[in-house]
Amino acid sequence: MKNNSGKILFILLLTCTSCSSIYRFSMEVQEPAPVTLPVFAQNVLILNNAVVQPNEYGIKRTFDGQSIPSDYLLSLDSLIWPATDEIALVLNESNFFNAVAIYQQPLRTDSDWFSQTYISPELQSDFYDSENFDALFVINQLLFSLKEDVSKNKVDIPSDGLTAFVDLRADGAISCSMYTYGDEKPMITFNISDSLFFKSMIYSDPIIFLKEIPEYVLRELSIKLGNQAAQRFIPTWKTEERILFVSSNARIQEAAGYAADHQWTKAEPIWTAELEKRTKPLDKAKIAFNLAVANEMQDKLEPALEWAQKAKEYLKNANPDKDYKETELTNKYISELERRIENNRLLDLQWGKE
Repeated sequence: MKNNSGKILFILLLTCTSCSSIYRFSMEVQEPAPVTLPVFAQNVLILNNAVVQPNEYGIKRTFDGQSIPSDYLLSLDSLIWPATDEIALVLNESNFFNAVAIYQQPLRTDSDWFSQTYISPELQSDFYDSENFDALFVINQLLFSLKEDVSKNKVDIPSDGLTAFVDLRADGAISCSMYTYGDEKPMITFNISDSLFFKSMIYSDPIIFLKEIPEYVLRELSIKLGNQAAQRFIPTWKTEERILFVSSNARIQEAAGYAADHQWTKAEPIWTAELEKRTKPLDKAKIAFNLAVANEMQDKLEPALEWAQKAKEYLKNANPDKDYKETELTNKYISELERRIENNRLLDLQWGKE
């Protein structure tokens, strides 16, 4: 995959907590995609291999307790394309692939809308060879159900339009597969489901709340499902919190000042020097913790983990009843660093660094 610009983007938001010896800040950490594609999967073609569900299936709508007439029949035949466009948009904006394209014609011509079919090896080869694609993102099925109850306002309000309360719920499910060059069967097939709700008093022409609003909600749900499907294949950024221990000591405060200014290489030697001067296990543990954070901010995760483990060792000689909070924070940080190390190994694989 394309090279990333770095695994850490941090925003130092230095704020004092109720405990004056702890400062908190936020950082953004890149996490690997849930699905790891082969490194060669650079050019992705999105295919529509679904059959449109019948208009009447799963749609239940009433107007003042009566079924809504066929004049306001909802159109479901184009709902797959908003999902397809969103998948292409998300994959393109991720900068994780070289090229992403949409095959603009549906592949299936049958009417068996409730079934899912594989892409034949012959058809796969056509797409791989003709346009130099090496991955096929296939939508196998996209289904919706919708329940809408529209009630006219009982209060007589003189107007040329109609005032009504709309209570609508839409549920959707999408099934997708990812094929990669060289394998006849998809490397993964997955399903995603979600819902959207709409409740509001509307004053308008009946066509707005009997047709345009439900069709808009279904379209937005299609986009939402497409977005979630695309997210399975790209790394994402997550905001995490980190802490630093500070004290009234001038040198410790100086190091914290450098940290607040993102100057970790200046803060680190101060904490290292102060560590040698301290004799109390708790003091040494706090400084070792800070050194762990300083190394993590420089993307040196293995040394960061070593410093965090040293902090844990120092705390074993401290007062367990009095210093339980520091122990809890240190154990939590060790787990977070171990998770980051594993995630970075997977990120290196996904970005093609290994």
